[in-house]
Amino acid sequence: MTLSSRGGLLIGAAVGSGIAAQTAETGGADLLLAVNAGRMRNMGAPSIASMLPCHGATAMTDAFAAHEILPRVGIPVLLGVNCWDADFDADDVVRRVAEQGFAGAVNFPNATLMPRGMRHLLDRAGRGFRCEIDCLARVQAAGFTALYYCGTKEHARAAAEAGLDMVLLNFGWNAGGSLGHSRRASLEEVGLVARDYAALIRRLHPGVRILLEGGPVVSAEDLGHVAGVAALDGYVGGSTLDRLPYEESVVNRIASYRQAGDHHEHLTRQQETLLRWGQRHGLVGRAKPFRTFLEELEAVSGAGRSVAVTFEPGTPLRPVLSAIDRRGATAPQIDGAEDHGTRIAQRLFGRDLPSGYEDGLLTVPDGEAVVLRDIHLALPAAQRRLARSLASGILVTSRRRRRMKVTARCLFVFERSAQEPAFPAELHPELAALLSGWTVRVPPLRDRIADIPELIEALAERLDLPKGRVPSFTPGALQRLRRHAWPENEAELEALLGRIVGRAPEGEVSGNAVGQLLEAPDRSEEPPARGSEMERRRIVEALWRNDFHRGRTAAALHMSRKTLYNKMTRLGLSD
Repeated sequence: MTLSSRGGLLIGAAVGSGIAAQTAETGGADLLLAVNAGRMRNMGAPSIASMLPCHGATAMTDAFAAHEILPRVGIPVLLGVNCWDADFDADDVVRRVAEQGFAGAVNFPNATLMPRGMRHLLDRAGRGFRCEIDCLARVQAAGFTALYYCGTKEHARAAAEAGLDMVLLNFGWNAGGSLGHSRRASLEEVGLVARDYAALIRRLHPGVRILLEGGPVVSAEDLGHVAGVAALDGYVGGSTLDRLPYEESVVNRIASYRQAGDHHEHLTRQQETLLRWGQRHGLVGRAKPFRTFLEELEAVSGAGRSVAVTFEPGTPLRPVLSAIDRRGATAPQIDGAEDHGTRIAQRLFGRDLPSGYEDGLLTVPDGEAVVLRDIHLALPAAQRRLARSLASGILVTSRRRRRMKVTARCLFVFERSAQEPAFPAELHPELAALLSGWTVRVPPLRDRIADIPELIEALAERLDLPKGRVPSFTPGALQRLRRHAWPENEAELEALLGRIVGRAPEGEVSGNAVGQLLEAPDRSEEPPARGSEMERRRIVEALWRNDFHRGRTAAALHMSRKTLYNKMTRLGLSD
């Protein structure tokens, strides 16, 4: 049977149910692969479950392929064939294909997707890739279509020598989504390997059609990236055509319904005035915990006394200090972790000199705010003296016993998680008593999830991002943001925004994209790559920059063509 494309690449869909098959046909698929992995995905399991002994692959595939798919579509359907069955017989496969009305067969589940050790055991038992190729060769000889899943150079050569007319280069299970695997190869590496495999197969069997599936290729843009290097005839989608879009669409639908039902609280005029006051200082949000925090903040800001602020890592502190005291954001700071012993005492209390008294920060004539970060790390004697000076409003100098008025307003800041007490155990009891009742806690981002869209807009404005560069999010993406724990608070949100803007997305950002970016590792914390990995990466990048011209690539890397060839062979980048 001859397969034809409706235009451009030949597009196949690996499906496991009637609705998936009908939708794929409506979307323009040229052929369908009825495989047990599609059925497992419909059952909520990852595709890799198709390789496990939890269901009989042949019985499962026969049941849904013949009864759900064939009666409902008009495009060719290939039957997934399992060569590991105890009663497997290649001639029986040809009979089943002919009698039930399939267009042909595909080797699935297959040896290609097995670990190397298991592949060797299957080969020794006579049920490995050569058994699969022999079975498909018989299907093709009987006048049906045979599609061979291929994952290694040895398999590619054997398929070409057997004269199979369609070979599917598979790069492993798909990345992405809630059940997807992590990316093990870059698009550049996939393009390079596909290019070399396709060249090898076509040298031995010029009439072959090469298709691609799996790995990091999860979007049309990814496929175009690879197809620009490797001459491909088609693409087969499994998770990329059912699980990933299904997850995204259902999440978006449910999130949209939920958001449609959300009603904004009617805020009083007093509350609206409070929000505008916070916005003037850079405090953005409307969630109830945030409004409660603003009420406390406004109250202590008008008191004119020393106060304490507790916050979690990643929370911006500057707007809070500005709201408490108009000079708070630019006030001098003392850090208990860095200033030790007499240095803290001199900066705070001043010192007696032969020429007279040198004022400290507590008694400067004009009076201003002083930010004291982690003062619990200072010497207990300094903490006690500070507490008594603030309580009485009088500083007594250490030598001449002069009495001076305390004019500064102290803003104490402590980095504390919600599970910890407001004050560290090392804080002097007199300081703790002084600040008791005059402490505000900045709510972490996880307690004000509803504020995330507004925070993103404010971040984009603060960073002067052009309107076209500010991302918009699907309902599912916003839902994914709301489910995140945000351990690093607004700092993590700003880092995420930077990753999204750096990728220059077009249109809305999807939930899957947000999930991948939230889980993206910090490159600065990655262990150094091994020498061979770094060299491989350097050669692949140079090949792409020079359109895979080995002469120009060798010149760009300052090495001879022979040296480049040897390195590519050693690193598995050449046939």
